[in-house]
Amino acid sequence: MEAFHLLSRGGALFDKKRFKKDVQLFDKSKNQDKGKGIAKPATDGELPRELDFFKYAQGGSTKRKTESDPQTTIKKARLEEDMEADEGTEDIKAAEDGEPSSSMSRQRVTAKGNSVPAAVESFEELMERYNIPGKLLQNLEASGYGQPTGIQAHGVPILLEHRDLAAISPTGTGKTLSYLLPVFASLGAPSSSSDSEHGQGVRALVLAPTRELAHQIHNECLKLAQGRKWRIVLFSKATAATLADKNAQDKVDIVISTPLRMVAALQSGNLKLSNVRHLVLDEADRMLDPEFLEQIREIIAACSYPRVQKAVFSATLPANAERIAMDMMTNPIRVVVGLKDTPLPLIAQSLTYVHDDSSKLPTLLQYLAQPYNPPVLVFVSTQPRASSLAEELVLNDIQNVDCLHAGMSKKEREDAVSRMRKGESWVMVTTEVMARGMDFKGVREVINYDFPQSVQSYVHRIGRTGRAGREGKAVTYFTDEDAPFLKTIANVILQSGSTVPEWILKLPKPSKMKRREMGKVKRADAVNSARRIGRQEAIKKRCMVKASKRRKERVIQIAHPQRGDGKPSEAAENAE
Repeated sequence: MEAFHLLSRGGALFDKKRFKKDVQLFDKSKNQDKGKGIAKPATDGELPRELDFFKYAQGGSTKRKTESDPQTTIKKARLEEDMEADEGTEDIKAAEDGEPSSSMSRQRVTAKGNSVPAAVESFEELMERYNIPGKLLQNLEASGYGQPTGIQAHGVPILLEHRDLAAISPTGTGKTLSYLLPVFASLGAPSSSSDSEHGQGVRALVLAPTRELAHQIHNECLKLAQGRKWRIVLFSKATAATLADKNAQDKVDIVISTPLRMVAALQSGNLKLSNVRHLVLDEADRMLDPEFLEQIREIIAACSYPRVQKAVFSATLPANAERIAMDMMTNPIRVVVGLKDTPLPLIAQSLTYVHDDSSKLPTLLQYLAQPYNPPVLVFVSTQPRASSLAEELVLNDIQNVDCLHAGMSKKEREDAVSRMRKGESWVMVTTEVMARGMDFKGVREVINYDFPQSVQSYVHRIGRTGRAGREGKAVTYFTDEDAPFLKTIANVILQSGSTVPEWILKLPKPSKMKRREMGKVKRADAVNSARRIGRQEAIKKRCMVKASKRRKERVIQIAHPQRGDGKPSEAAENAE
């Protein structure tokens, strides 16, 4: 490129006589048809075959075959795979007329199940069809909700008709409102201790994998509850102690909690869930993995109301987790927005090669030295790496750096999230704790500093940007150690509409055993190898000094017995 600029400034002479044959390629009147010697003028805009290095010209032996295009082949294969999984489903596509301008609403929506309720085109239609309270619509309008997104248009009617639902929709498409709106509409009115119709005890339960997501869901509930005396509880140690009183439980409408906190309350006997009519699992793929599965089953067993409605929502749902979810529900309907396990096309995705782990920090510093759109989320694999990377960024004069991971105290985590929402954090270094469900509408860029642990992890991570119809950007660093898993992520990027280098598509498909190793690459706790070695040498030096001091004290004690008060004798002190 530098050579090109020099030539363009100084002027480059082109010998037309020496390169006569090449010049004729650009001359329409002299563009001869080989083999016949007959002049054949080129059509305006047509590229001569000799210059069509990528074989895109129409006709002849140089015609590019679509079937041989690796990217087209993979797109077609992934689409066919998704269609096979949804065989026998009712394919519902929104009409162009009256459709909101957001690209989210025009996503392909597939519903599978018996007697699937028709979708709605507006929130006002919900009032006409299901007679939901007008106050809810007022609160929706006050909160800035205009037209329903794809998952809202299809999911809300299903839940309002008291059907169980498994919903899979990309990040940032409004899944939280999809289940909160029908829960509020179905509950009707706030509980009162004298109202026998509502029963006694908690009537709706929403479970989320992290405290941050539970807190965010609680805030959304408060927006919908404006103007009415709903009792909505964000479950914690303090609220658990309050709800130990049975009279207090009878006045609670909705509880939002993490699974472990809820199980602890059930096992202590301080909470009863026998009156729960609506049970929602948010980020269901995480809730139904082995870490939480036993707790979820215990909670479901405690929800003993005869006609409890169950709903699971997630941006990704692996086959095993989906099978478990379907077994938990009664006559469920499965709704998929877009293609399963695929991020929104609004997110521009790219892969960046770095030689090894120690090369990531200079690459990130170079990235942040150029103009970027704050706030930026930077994902790492472990808590020590999050703290180490945040420290390195601060030492390298990167402004407004913050850190968030599960090893921090509750107060520290709440303060970090608060700073992020206020725009005080420009670069947030975090672990998977921020990857699921967290809604920061201003996030425009996501950087996967460490390679994601799975396809689901990748989709959730980059889903923190490109939300609510906004554009976003996602960059993923990969090293030689991550190469065996590269094609798995590349297929997801390709399916969502971004481009992938052709050499990546030619990589062999990883085996099942290899895919299980994804995300298990061992990485050092410190991201700066030079600083890590320096710290190790300092620790080693301190240990040697302490050991030498202990040996010296031991020699003095042997040579000089102590006095009765336990202190060394004067002779020992003098010897020292």
